[in-house]
Parts: sequence; structure tokens; C-alpha cells
Amino acid sequence: MKATFRLVIASSCLLIVGCTSFDSSSQFDDVASSVKERRHYVQVVTKSITPDIQVLSGTNVVKASANYVANYPVDKSAGPDVAPSRLMTEVSYFKNYQEYENVTINGEMVSLKNTQVTSETCTEHCVTTQYVSFPLSPDTVANWPEQQVTYTFSSSGGGNRVQLSIPKAYFLAAYDEVSRVLGQQSQSVVSASQPTSVKAKEEKPEAMVNYWYQQASDAERRDFADWAFAHRDGSGVLPTTQSQPLQMMGYWYQQATATSRKAILTWLLNQS
Repeated sequence: MKATFRLVIASSCLLIVGCTSFDSSSQFDDVASSVKERRHYVQVVTKSITPDIQVLSGTNVVKASANYVANYPVDKSAGPDVAPSRLMTEVSYFKNYQEYENVTINGEMVSLKNTQVTSETCTEHCVTTQYVSFPLSPDTVANWPEQQVTYTFSSSGGGNRVQLSIPKAYFLAAYDEVSRVLGQQSQSVVSASQPTSVKAKEEKPEAMVNYWYQQASDAERRDFADWAFAHRDGSGVLPTTQSQPLQMMGYWYQQATATSRKAILTWLLNQS
């Protein structure tokens, strides 16, 4: 019986997980399934990943897969017009009439949203598959304190509970995929506001510093400017911060060439 049980799990995993692109041991190159420009934001949809699974109570989970639909605003003022980012998860388990209804992530419990009708397949055992999603913002992921982003599904009353974990690097790779588009849009906005005689093509670090500068608060802008002028050669290490705009401005400043850094510093002077 135990051998049959293991065989059912193994065969089910092969059938259902076979097309999954990534797992926790992957290098997250080419993570995007699609990148689309919307009016107020850029959307990246990732290829699927198999989360690490730990059953906390209740039924055995046969498999799970997830993908991220992340929406990045073109500028700070676009916030109200940006659709919320969501983590989509497909989870299959041996049928026991208790579906997952809630997710707990980052200390908060929210209701799961069904994205497809729950399905069921039966051979020797019946397996239920749920297709659900929940909000997960890029800021939450960027500031996640650990290397694994964990979340827990639970049924009503907690009879079924399963913890799923996805590497933070998977989500950061999604941002890397969309950053080129964000940089191009930022560059277009800046160029349009300049006289024709100075419409030179910006290098990527300049465009990206401009983009994240628009996302930053006044205090974050001042902190970055003070740091950048104190480290004109780009060799300084940006102090540890939970601010994503500050992190990203520092990162792109350090990626810039000497010529680009001079252009960024000149641009910063013109912002004051």
C-alpha cells in the first residue's frame, strides 16, 4: 500500500509538474513569460515555478506551481491607476472536502481569490486542484527580509495548512526583466522635456536613476543626492536601507560609467 501511495505521488508530480520552468535551485535567467506596456504601468508575467512545500496539517499535497503577475508604475503619480500585482498559485492535494480559503503572508491573513473553477481527477485516488491568487506588491517582495518568500494556505478552521516558499531572487528577476522597458519610458519622458539641441541618448543607468528618483520621497531624494556627491567615483557602499527607490538609485549609480555619473550629478543639481 505504501509503495502504491508513493507511486501515485510520483506519477502525479511528473504529469502535473513536467512543464514547470523553475524551482528553488534554478538560475532565474529569462524569467519573464511576457512584458507588456500599459498606459500607467508595465506588466511582467513570469514563467511558472515549483515552490518548496511543507504540509503543516491535513491532506498530503501532490504538487504546486506558481507564477507572478507584477505591475510596475511608470511614475509615482500613476499609483491609483496601477492594477495590483498578484501571485498566482495552483495547488493539488488528495481530496478531503476542505478547500484552501485563506493565505497568511508577511503576518497578514487575506482571502484567496479563485482564478479558475476547482477541478478533480480520480484514478486510484482523487486529487483536487485549486487555482487561486492573492495580492503581492513588488515593494513587499523587494523589502522581504529573508531569501525565501513564504506563504501559508489554510482551509476554514485550519484543518488543511500548507506552507509554500519561493526564492526572493525569482521575484527580483521579474523586476530585472521589466527594468529595461521602465528605463526606456523614463528616458523618453526626460528627452521630451529637453531642448532639441541636447537630446542626446541617455545611458541605461541615467534613465534608471531618473525613474527611481521619481518614485522616491523628498527625504529619499536628499539622502541619495548627499551620498552620490560624497562618492563621485561610484566606489561608495550605499547604507543598508529598506527603501527600494534608494536601493535602486544607489545600484544604478554604481553601474554608471564616469561620464554617466557626471551627467547624473549634473542632473541632480538641476532638481534642487
